Amino acid sequence: MKRKMIFILLFYFWGQGMIHDAFGQGGGLMDLNAYRWRNRLLMVFSPAQDEPNYQSFIKEVQVQRNGLRDRDVLVLEILEKGESRLGKSPLKKDSAVFLREQFGIPPGYFCILLIGKDGEEKRRWESMGGLGVIFSVVDAMPMRQRELKVKSTF
Repeated sequence: MKRKMIFILLFYFWGQGMIHDAFGQGGGLMDLNAYRWRNRLLMVFSPAQDEPNYQSFIKEVQVQRNGLRDRDVLVLEILEKGESRLGKSPLKKDSAVFLREQFGIPPGYFCILLIGKDGEEKRRWESMGGLGVIFSVVDAMPMRQRELKVKSTF
């Protein structure tokens, strides 16, 4: 029993050390660990709000709020110019810069990242292909399949 407990604790703490830097507390920066196992994150990186891909994305997010909610997806808008947000809550400029650096998004670049509930990057898009494409990726994930089975039993 003691060996098992020691193994579990070692595995837990070792695993915690392997987590991507962006998912830790770094000098008051946004801690993405708070969303692990609860939400999927859709991170949209854009130079500014007037970027055409960004505008298309935001319009579609407004229309598809129920689809996002059903899939436990939160949207982070990370802008170089302008206010970055998680939903309606503003992000600190330092957090936006940190996330851009940690995920390797160069300046002036539009990109959408899908982060799974396990905290891992699942997919990256360099243009706006539509939330239907993103929903298809999410719906094909094993964890989402289990969620759907549980929902169908109620």
